[in-house]
Amino acid sequence: MSTRQDAWTRDEDLLLAEMVIRYIREGKTQMKAFEDVGKKLSRTPQACGFRWNANLRKQYKQAIELAKKDRKKFNDHFTVSQNSNDHMKGQGLKTFDELIAQLEKLKVEYVPSQGQRDRRSIDEVEQLKERLTDYEQCVERINKLTQEVLEKHNS
Repeated sequence: MSTRQDAWTRDEDLLLAEMVIRYIREGKTQMKAFEDVGKKLSRTPQACGFRWNANLRKQYKQAIELAKKDRKKFNDHFTVSQNSNDHMKGQGLKTFDELIAQLEKLKVEYVPSQGQRDRRSIDEVEQLKERLTDYEQCVERINKLTQEVLEKHNS
């Protein structure tokens, strides 16, 4: 496979940015994103990394922050799930009564009261609305850039 040394196109920049941001959100490394997008574009991972750091990263600062927040929320949720599973494993439950008692205990620990649930739901809805607005702005910018590329390409 030969590597390219020509100028970067707007479409290549968009693909690079999309993959790096997706990999950040999924908890993968940027280096892995550079490797994978490099294969698609017939460019070296080093070229992709240089392009990202020198030319694109600052343009996508808001999208990067959103991706990091999404990754953190996923990791926090997964950690809670894992810890509750570990807690259950360590108990060595032998009878159904012990299991039911343990489940009741977990229910009290993890299921909030109605007031807490309502407040948490309101807070979560507000956070989701904010994230949706941020994503809409990012998508709007990407669409605008894509439209510019298409117009330039067609003229």
